[in-house]
Amino acid sequence: MKPVTCVMCKDGRIIDVEVSVNYMEISGGRLFVFLRDITERKRAEGKLRQSEEKYRAILGSIEEGYYEVDLAGKFTFFNDSMCQIFGYPGEELMDMKERQYTDKETPKRLFQAFNEVFRTGEPGRECGYEITRRDGTKRYVETSASLKRDPSGKPIGFRGIARDITNLKRTTEELLKEKQAVQKLAE
Repeated sequence: MKPVTCVMCKDGRIIDVEVSVNYMEISGGRLFVFLRDITERKRAEGKLRQSEEKYRAILGSIEEGYYEVDLAGKFTFFNDSMCQIFGYPGEELMDMKERQYTDKETPKRLFQAFNEVFRTGEPGRECGYEITRRDGTKRYVETSASLKRDPSGKPIGFRGIARDITNLKRTTEELLKEKQAVQKLAE
């Protein structure tokens, strides 16, 4: 890495420069100092850093789980909410596949849902399924997914949102039971 410093131009502007010094014997043993203007690069790096900080702040503040998986279905990236929903620390959740936290039938349904997203390129919505958390408790989650592509457009995986809908599902089931009980009484 070459040293970076700021210099003032003749017109009064301050610019960032990269400095390199070369000693050349063929020029009578002279030192040559080369300055390269890197102001635009530094601005671009600053904007990128701000964008990344904003992205991290957004992902860190949402209650829903954000996830990315490769084409084989292994987690490659997720936010902290995803760890809380699934009940696994990040280092354990990384590289896990659905077979490790669902029953035997769910991976088939998930494959069909994700395959549809892969084939059509259209986002998939609201695929609900039960998971088993690390502590053995069961939760019901609902996920959405969209295709993730590399810069050349080649599909490389999926990204989406997961939300814990366990309480909603339980409440809905209880209401349905109560409705059925009232209907039986009315008969």
